[in-house]
Amino acid sequence: ALSSTPLLHPRPRMTKYWYCGSDPPKFVRDHVISVYAPLKPTMCYSTSDSPSGDEDARFWQSEEECSCMPSPAAPPPSPRLPTKIYFCGQPGVWPKFDRALKANKCYFSTKLQKQEVMDAGVNVYPDEQSCQCHPLPSPPPPPRPPRPPPPPPPLAPPPP
Repeated sequence: ALSSTPLLHPRPRMTKYWYCGSDPPKFVRDHVISVYAPLKPTMCYSTSDSPSGDEDARFWQSEEECSCMPSPAAPPPSPRLPTKIYFCGQPGVWPKFDRALKANKCYFSTKLQKQEVMDAGVNVYPDEQSCQCHPLPSPPPPPRPPRPPPPPPPLAPPPP
């Protein structure tokens, strides 16, 4: 009697696609992550589903190519004390204050930026000692009206 043993057909090799946990394909974001634990951003994961139609995720052909190292993050800004800037109370900075300033008096601020004051046409000083404020000069007197031109010389009589 013949046995009815099924013939074994070699299964076609499934292609795997590799991706980073920080950038999973859409179907993983939609179905897998909601059911299972979140993916680790720096780990490579594989799928046999074709990545076609998923432009958002990046794929590699092999695990060796898959590189999920995050780009180095910028160092956190160091906590800085507010910088104190000194300046004279000249008209350029008047709009930045709700009280009158005197042009010949030195003021300081921790809220205004150095460039902001300089853009207003006012010098900025590093400390109180170097902050030399002088009264605003009086406006120059108006220019004198020009003198009228001298009269033309008399005409010589015509020759005889």
